[in-house]
Amino acid sequence: MPTYAVDQAASQAVSGVREVLGEPLDVNVTTPPHGVDADLAVPCFPFAAKLRQKPEEIARRLADHMPPLGLLEQPRAEGGYLNFRFNRASYGKMVMEDLDRLGARFGSSEEGEGKTVVLDISSPNVARPMSVGHLRSTIIGDALHRLYAFAGYTAVGVNHYADWGTQFGTLLYGMTQWLDREAYGKAPVRELLRIYVKFDEEARADPSLRDQAREWALRLEQGDPEARRMWEEIVRHSLAEFDKIYDVLGVTFDSWRGESAYLEMSQEVIEEARRKGVAVEDQGALIVPLKDAGMETPLILRSSDGRTLYSTRDLAAAIYRIRTYRPAQLIYVVGAEQRLHFRQLFATLRKLGFTDVTYAHVDFGLITLPEGRMSTRRGRVVFLEDVLQEAISRARALVDEKNAELPEVDKEEVARLVGVGAIKYADLSQSRVKNVVFDWDRMLSLDGDSAPYLQYTYVRARGIMRKSAAPYPAGGIDRRAMETAEEWNLIKHLARFPEAVREAARTYHPHIVANYLFGLAQVFHVFYHNVPVLQAEDEHLRASRMSIVHGAAQVMQTGLGLLGIGVPERM
Repeated sequence: MPTYAVDQAASQAVSGVREVLGEPLDVNVTTPPHGVDADLAVPCFPFAAKLRQKPEEIARRLADHMPPLGLLEQPRAEGGYLNFRFNRASYGKMVMEDLDRLGARFGSSEEGEGKTVVLDISSPNVARPMSVGHLRSTIIGDALHRLYAFAGYTAVGVNHYADWGTQFGTLLYGMTQWLDREAYGKAPVRELLRIYVKFDEEARADPSLRDQAREWALRLEQGDPEARRMWEEIVRHSLAEFDKIYDVLGVTFDSWRGESAYLEMSQEVIEEARRKGVAVEDQGALIVPLKDAGMETPLILRSSDGRTLYSTRDLAAAIYRIRTYRPAQLIYVVGAEQRLHFRQLFATLRKLGFTDVTYAHVDFGLITLPEGRMSTRRGRVVFLEDVLQEAISRARALVDEKNAELPEVDKEEVARLVGVGAIKYADLSQSRVKNVVFDWDRMLSLDGDSAPYLQYTYVRARGIMRKSAAPYPAGGIDRRAMETAEEWNLIKHLARFPEAVREAARTYHPHIVANYLFGLAQVFHVFYHNVPVLQAEDEHLRASRMSIVHGAAQVMQTGLGLLGIGVPERM
């Protein structure tokens, strides 16, 4: 497992503190807040009770007696803190050696080696075009999938699309009454959406239509050939449309399984729950009581009229994944409005004996419109396909303006990378728990804290590299290339990348990587404007600075890749 310079420095601080105090204490090494002239700090407050000394006295004792530490300078006591600064010569050398040795794997780990994690992501509804509301689960889930794979896990991304349920009775009835064959032939899913919206309008005027829709839903459940034929047609058209969107987004899945794949297994799960005494009859329904797990609302396995429900199929899907992949962790990237459902699901799984798995509901806030929450049924929605096309179109205008000499094929690819990257970063750079109000200009921003700004940082670094034929010193670096504040700050920021990656995966917060990369771009641009690279005073200093530029380009490319954002070579 790679042990990075920043990890080794922290480890040396821990060893030094324990050696001076003569105690195997738990030592917390932190990063000081902005404005403190230190790179690492050890708070001495936790030691006070055991050592019967004031934190300030402990910090002074540690500073006065600390043995030499290779990657750290002698510490200073400041209040109840012991503050360290990195040793430029040894720490900088190790950072550059890490970057040279690991290349595109810099920041990775092997902590997940031999372990599998299954992620339930995206999960759109069949018969409806994907809206911007589907964006968050798709790209947050994809980023987590990439982060876990980078940490050495076997990461299995599952698209559990919704292709079953009572809403299909609505669609089947609507298709028999209002289908526009010409529109259906040109854009089948858009026509299905029109029917879905129309049914809601008509049923509000004539509630008896809902009874007819329920009859169609029952026919489908009972295997009626005509109902099944239309349903299979709807699913086929929908999956083809989803594929187009995922292709533009650059998102792939290891498994595609709709809810309908678990119909038969749902009956087996019901019998298993009965057999184990987990499920009980209640007013004709079969439920799993969860009061002992702190929930008044039970999980319903079967309704009083004999139908399986979404919760039944989700339970069957979870058990299938556990038995198929034997994961250490099951992760569901699903909106915050489903919190109760997943509490119920996880409690039921544990009651059934599946206790060797860690369960996580990675929730996120809604994307809403300025006028309120999106509603497909009411036709108040922004289609993801339209947003992607608009983003690429805006990016193409920028590319045409800035790079008139680029070949047409390159312009198209750069526009795709920049446009799609802008959409992804606009979401992934924010904490997932926040609600997001859809704003065209914010979503498609090409300036400031945006993907194009980060992509441009990479392009700038690559441009410097193309202009130099000098080899990069393999892990070696001239000490003079760490003397200016701009160089040293860039090296220190590069060293922090593994920390950002680990924290993002541990907390399920991809925005930690996004924020790190924005900081890297800022530090790099200060370096770029103030430190001569190609015009350095001699060949060895030039080569050393080139190695720093190379490291910045590599980390930017790797970090954006973990967010599912590609980088162009020119833009």
